[in-house]
Amino acid sequence: MDIEQITRVVKLVESSQLHEVTIANNGQSIKVVNNLGAQNNVSANSIEITPTHEPEQTGSDVLQVGATYVGQVYLSEDDATDNLVKEGDHIQKGQTVCFIDELTRLQPVISNKEGVVTAVLVESGQNVEYGQPIFELAHR
Repeated sequence: MDIEQITRVVKLVESSQLHEVTIANNGQSIKVVNNLGAQNNVSANSIEITPTHEPEQTGSDVLQVGATYVGQVYLSEDDATDNLVKEGDHIQKGQTVCFIDELTRLQPVISNKEGVVTAVLVESGQNVEYGQPIFELAHR
């Protein structure tokens, strides 16, 4: 391959939707990666931003406990028992506050904050996303 052929390949890949191409010829090979095309594709699509595990504070004394998994949230261990946490309850760091059914496994959601529950933001059986606020707390 001569430099003109390489230049043409680079320009073709750059102007196309291809992300990567490898060309082999007479025992030589060249791999061209189009990072700009991949970035342009991403920016052209709408991007959904999901909150992180540590949801930001919404007020000076308001804290949130968020979902640590994606799945269905359950506020009690089973249908026969009361919710683990209700409005007005005081919760500690490290306390299990609900469960999320993630890929058929019931995973505990453990509070990373301490405070009094001022609002339960989801209903049992509701689908939640990673980081989605489940409880609001007032800091003590």
